[in-house]
Amino acid sequence: MTIRAQLDAVATLLDEGAASSAVRMLRSAWEPELPTHDLIPLYCMWIRALCDTGDLDHAMTLAKRAAEELSEEPDILIALGNVHDLRGELPASRDAFRRALEVHATGALAHYNLGAVLERLGEPDEAEACYRRALEHDDQPGPMYESAAALGALLRRGGRLEAAALAYEQYLEQDPINVDILVEHGICLSDLDEFEHAVERFELAISLEPDHPGAWYNLAITLYRMGQPDDAMAAMDKARQSDPESPLTLAVLGSWYLAHGQVEANLDDALGMLYGALELLTESNMAEGLSPSYASLVFEEVFEALWQRGLRNEAREVARRAGQRDWITAHVLDTLNAADHGESPQVSAFTVTARVEAGEVPEYWPRDVLGYTRGLTVLAADEDEARHYSLEYLRTIEAPGVQFKIETVHPGADEIVYDHMVRPRARGVVGFASGRAYFR
Repeated sequence: MTIRAQLDAVATLLDEGAASSAVRMLRSAWEPELPTHDLIPLYCMWIRALCDTGDLDHAMTLAKRAAEELSEEPDILIALGNVHDLRGELPASRDAFRRALEVHATGALAHYNLGAVLERLGEPDEAEACYRRALEHDDQPGPMYESAAALGALLRRGGRLEAAALAYEQYLEQDPINVDILVEHGICLSDLDEFEHAVERFELAISLEPDHPGAWYNLAITLYRMGQPDDAMAAMDKARQSDPESPLTLAVLGSWYLAHGQVEANLDDALGMLYGALELLTESNMAEGLSPSYASLVFEEVFEALWQRGLRNEAREVARRAGQRDWITAHVLDTLNAADHGESPQVSAFTVTARVEAGEVPEYWPRDVLGYTRGLTVLAADEDEARHYSLEYLRTIEAPGVQFKIETVHPGADEIVYDHMVRPRARGVVGFASGRAYFR
């Protein structure tokens, strides 16, 4: 078998997820005198295969060797940058992609990869420029989907909805039936209150891919915003059928059933969906790698649905479970504080440091820890009240038998109070000054 045939076979194995087999084939394909045009794809595939098997140490060794041997080859430098990225070495990854662009300034993939790294390094303006250059320099038959999607998402997160809509429109001019971009464009239009146009985008996406859960979900959200709850619930049910394991879909549909149900039978269905969403989130296979912001969104949706229905004890239990996993939101805290402590125009902000210990580790803590310290942000009349509210919150969320100690109470940032001077504030724990620092 020729080297080219072997590389084609390796590419097929990688696409099918058989990375270990690909590694074995690449090792047998290696020859010391391979020409450069064969050596480059061999190195790139070998590095990728090692990464796919999780062997990042050997992938880095091979990538560095390839970069030393072929220091002017952008594909090799991109592969090196990708390994650094997977290892969490973002500055080194950035430098490798920049080096690739020094060699080949119009490389769309290097521009895109550099943008993705810069975004995570907290440099959104530079990341935006990279995404735009990737789209500008892309020499593929159509525009680069990844760059268009990343650019649109970056602009939306920055609140630049009109610019994001334009980016999606420009992509769709060249690839008008890309379902994912149609959905993203529809979301953007919905957020701009261009509901009719958004519905057109979602319906086109559904016509192309009838079981696309994102298209059905966002169509439902848009119809609900348009004051069409029955149509919205029908569309959200389609989203649930397309992706029955989506916690957010279950939570939203359950909350709508609870708000708009006409008979008690709907109550059982609604509660089944709401609690089903929470169970999906806390399952071990989903919890690993779960986005805290996504989990917080789901818990807040369930809490609010129960609270507004008057099921206050059930809502408090949901808040307790959210607090145990640091998935509780400012809205939930504010709602509970207003109900428990009332609002006052005379409050000060405090930062409270608490130490929490347990003889028997609760199931929601990491294994083999004795406890943790963390900072709480509290609104209170004085330091004693801040200490009281902190202990009250910790006792509410933690399991029986857990011990608490307040270590320090200091004045907090004034802007926490000033930002909300337009209305009285509810006293109590309103957020977290620092994450949990576990100790063993």
